[in-house]
Amino acid sequence: PIPCVPWQSQTSGQYQRRVHGQEKYMWKIMYMYMLGYDVDFGHMQCVDLINQNVYSAKNVGYIGVSLLLIEHNDLLRLCIQSIKNDLDNRDEIHQCLALTCVANVGGNEFAESLAGQVTSLVTANMSRNFVRKKAALCLLRLIRQSPECCPPHEQAEDVLSILDHRNIGVVQCTMSLLLGLATYDPDPYTLA
Repeated sequence: PIPCVPWQSQTSGQYQRRVHGQEKYMWKIMYMYMLGYDVDFGHMQCVDLINQNVYSAKNVGYIGVSLLLIEHNDLLRLCIQSIKNDLDNRDEIHQCLALTCVANVGGNEFAESLAGQVTSLVTANMSRNFVRKKAALCLLRLIRQSPECCPPHEQAEDVLSILDHRNIGVVQCTMSLLLGLATYDPDPYTLA
């Protein structure tokens, strides 16, 4: 029988070689871009790579999105759902890759679509310290680019409560976030 989907006939070794080949060619495309050449290809492969579950593929995909897709808003829309999935993922490494990409690319569409999830990573007690720090700085970047995406007033208490955290890095990143929030929407933070 003929397989319905091309990858059904591949063994795991063939699949890994195919993904590794995509990674290798994406690194070459990004190198050409950094040398100053116009790169009008490989953009869709970035989107494909961030959908992978392998760290190395996801890493290459997010770096490619950050470098190559800043001007291509249509393709960035395709990335939003993948980024949402990674922000909801329990794997902290995937969350950090997604947060770094969101902070690097920024833009109104990312801010409107992802600010709520980034805010929940900042205020969630389940988040690890390094995820909270990245999420706080990512949210600050989104708010600077799109001030209307400030967290709702009900979450001000949650953000303020992070100042009692025992990790000084989390407190420092949260303080930077609070300064940015108070710049654009000072009312909920006047008691602090």
